[in-house]
Amino acid sequence: MNYHLASDVKVPLMIRSCIDDDGQEYVYFQNGILPDLLIYDIHNETLVKRVKFEIEGPDAIGGGFLYGFMMTDCNHIYISSKVKPELYVTDTTAYIKRKISYAETADGYKPESCCMDDGAFQFLDGKLYLPQGINFSFGKEVMEKSALLCSLDTLSGEVEALPVKFPPVGGVIGRGSSGNVNANYKFCFNGQELVYSFAYMDDLMVVNPLTHQVEYKEVKSRYIGEMKPFSAQSTNDAALQKELCEYPAYSNIMYDSYNKVYYRVVYVPQEIDKKVAPLSLYRTGRKQFSIMILDEDFNVIGEHLFPPYTYNPRLSFVSKGKLYISLNNIMNPDYSDDVIRFQMVELVKNTQK
Repeated sequence: MNYHLASDVKVPLMIRSCIDDDGQEYVYFQNGILPDLLIYDIHNETLVKRVKFEIEGPDAIGGGFLYGFMMTDCNHIYISSKVKPELYVTDTTAYIKRKISYAETADGYKPESCCMDDGAFQFLDGKLYLPQGINFSFGKEVMEKSALLCSLDTLSGEVEALPVKFPPVGGVIGRGSSGNVNANYKFCFNGQELVYSFAYMDDLMVVNPLTHQVEYKEVKSRYIGEMKPFSAQSTNDAALQKELCEYPAYSNIMYDSYNKVYYRVVYVPQEIDKKVAPLSLYRTGRKQFSIMILDEDFNVIGEHLFPPYTYNPRLSFVSKGKLYISLNNIMNPDYSDDVIRFQMVELVKNTQK
């Protein structure tokens, strides 16, 4: 599938999907760092709506909304400001219907602005659950005291920091430290639980947001040896970017409700070519990855290694039992800034002995 872009629209760093009330499926993303939302019909590959938000005035999104947004349908779009913990309720008219602050809970906890590529907000039991980054105000106890998730009652405005904290991922965590990447995660929702895939942790973290129950599921890639926290060997930006590109890591976790399986992206340890721009490669899918297939009980039932310098799993989604992965890897000979290309990947039974 090919989604053509206007000349002033940049290939996104992430993409999301939703189903409208009438069953119509869409993919949507933000235009680079601009407050524009692009909405495409998944299967017709056509641009349905380009929503341009104001940068000043009553309908402006404070600081833009890179990553921090979710569209449940065309009439309900939720956007979090980059600069403060404030949620904007809007639709495809770009008119701000309501602003909701989630700056402080009743017991005094101060949530972080949930503007990160960690997964969309999630509605459950009448509340909107907001992903959280590490809260540096806790100093040396940042992992032990940082809430992984906050809930927001969009009717009353009540905010709660769930008693679910970050796992002990290791590494040096602190303001300005390159080791903060150890706290990076992606997550998906299976209808009842949130499933977290931390970049440098084999185990999946499964959280029930209603009961606050936390379980760890042992899930290890066959292509990664002993997983260790990332520790930068250089302070030079280009060298650090190269290290991040080559270091093994876990990434996207997606739930396929049709086949009742999970897909977990794994960046395998690789040495990248010297001619490659590390930052561009890091943003468009790195060199090579595998996808683990897990059943509903998180047992590994398969793992497929994809060819190098071809795909960008950062841009991927599930629709009607099929997995779609972007071909917009910067090193792909067919890469173009004018189109987002996807290839359908179908789940089949492994007949090899």
